[in-house]
Amino acid sequence: MTEVVVSEIRSRHQGPAGRLLIALCKAFAIGSALLLLLMAGMSLASIAGRALIGKPILGDYELVQVMSAAAVAMALPYCQLVRGHVIVDFFTARAPAAVNRALDIAANLLLALVAFLVAWRVGRGVLDLWRSADATMLIGFPTWTVYVPMSLSFLLLGIAALFTAWQDLRPRTSP
Repeated sequence: MTEVVVSEIRSRHQGPAGRLLIALCKAFAIGSALLLLLMAGMSLASIAGRALIGKPILGDYELVQVMSAAAVAMALPYCQLVRGHVIVDFFTARAPAAVNRALDIAANLLLALVAFLVAWRVGRGVLDLWRSADATMLIGFPTWTVYVPMSLSFLLLGIAALFTAWQDLRPRTSP
């Protein structure tokens, strides 16, 4: 299945801008996967520490919480690029291809708008959290650091959504 997704990306997104976008989205997705692996390892170590020596990792819940938020946001651009988001086509399953294409373009443009808005607001939140020196309660982890990759992820998501809308607007070519 992975090979199909990768080959589809390579065949559909040509040019240096497309290749750069693919590379950035993949890098963010890999970062997301690494965060998830880190969370799993930390949770395992904390559970084992609690069970075996009565000492869990201090602040493990806090760290899982902040890493989860970053991991989800970092996976979104690649998901958009490979068109992996859930689509409910109950009402459009029997619609003509042109209607579905128009709806896909409109949805991509709306997603881009919302993603850019979220990126802007999260970016503003970074500054507010940094200025106020906000930190987690148990270990004092600065919360603003998690919002940086989230803001960049939503910015990249907006760009990926614009790119997929542009791809849908281009005339389709036969393979």
